[in-house]
Amino acid sequence: MSIAIGHFVVGAAVTTVVVTLFVPGVSYPRTVVLAGGGWAMVPDFHQVSPVARETLFAFHNSPWADLFLFHRTLDTLDATDSNTVAAVLLAGFILTTVVAEHRSYRTPTVVVDTYETYLDIETDQ
Repeated sequence: MSIAIGHFVVGAAVTTVVVTLFVPGVSYPRTVVLAGGGWAMVPDFHQVSPVARETLFAFHNSPWADLFLFHRTLDTLDATDSNTVAAVLLAGFILTTVVAEHRSYRTPTVVVDTYETYLDIETDQ
């Protein structure tokens, strides 16, 4: 089982990539990224839940937990709760964020205009 920060940063990094590549015009992108990190931690709710711990733990160990941004897979890959793995994942998230921020600041005006004209569902046409 990977430690919580590992799950959070994997979820946030995956969400950062999705927001950057597929929905660049989303309102509040950083909030969406934080929500993605929180989503990746949902299967660990059994650790703090006052009720139904056994049921929640069974869900945590089921393949369905991978719907929460590869939660079970990460637990399997990092079975020792390694701080080193968590630090590498955190560094990967920081790198992903830097690349996404760099890309968003360097998006050519023509791309932004095209997106707003043809793909932005909030545009009144």
